[in-house]
Amino acid sequence: MKIFELRQEQQILLDRLFWCEPEDNEADIIRSELNKIDGAIDRKLSFLTSVLAESIALSKLSTEAKKIAQERLERKEKKAKRAEEKLREFILSVMKDFDIKKVEGDILNVSRYERDVVIQLQNFDIDKLPSNLVKVTKVIDKKAINDEFKHGIGIEGFELVKKDCLRIF
Repeated sequence: MKIFELRQEQQILLDRLFWCEPEDNEADIIRSELNKIDGAIDRKLSFLTSVLAESIALSKLSTEAKKIAQERLERKEKKAKRAEEKLREFILSVMKDFDIKKVEGDILNVSRYERDVVIQLQNFDIDKLPSNLVKVTKVIDKKAINDEFKHGIGIEGFELVKKDCLRIF
C-alpha cells in the first residue's frame, strides 16, 4: 500500500526497512541506499524525509486499523460477557426454581451453591475505610517530576537529560 508517490529508490529503501530482520542494522541499510543517490547531503536528507512521511502515514493507518479492530473486539467481548451473564442467571434461576443442585451437560457441568459475598451500599464512603481495606496503586508522574527539575528541585532516582528529537512539520 502506498500513500505518497515515492520514487522507485525511495520505495526500495522503505521495503528494505520494513522487511529487515531484527539482527539487521537499519542504519547500514539506509546508508547503502543513500550511497546510490548522487548529490549533496541535503538532497539525500530530502530523499529520506519522503520515505519518513510514507512510513508515518502507514504507521498511522496501521494504528487506526488496530484501533478499529480493538473497538470491534471490545464490543464483541461485552456482548459475549452479557450473554454469559444472562445465561448464568437464567440457568441458576431454573436450577433454583426446580431445586436442582447439579447438571451434567454435553460440554460442561454446572452446580449450584451458596457463598458469602460483600455488597457495596450506595451510601459508601471510601475515605471512612481503614487503610488496610483499601488498595492504592502508585504511578510515576514524569511530567510532575520534570516540572520539579525545571524549578531546581532534584528528585532522587531521576535525572533530567537532553534528548535529540525530530519534529515533523
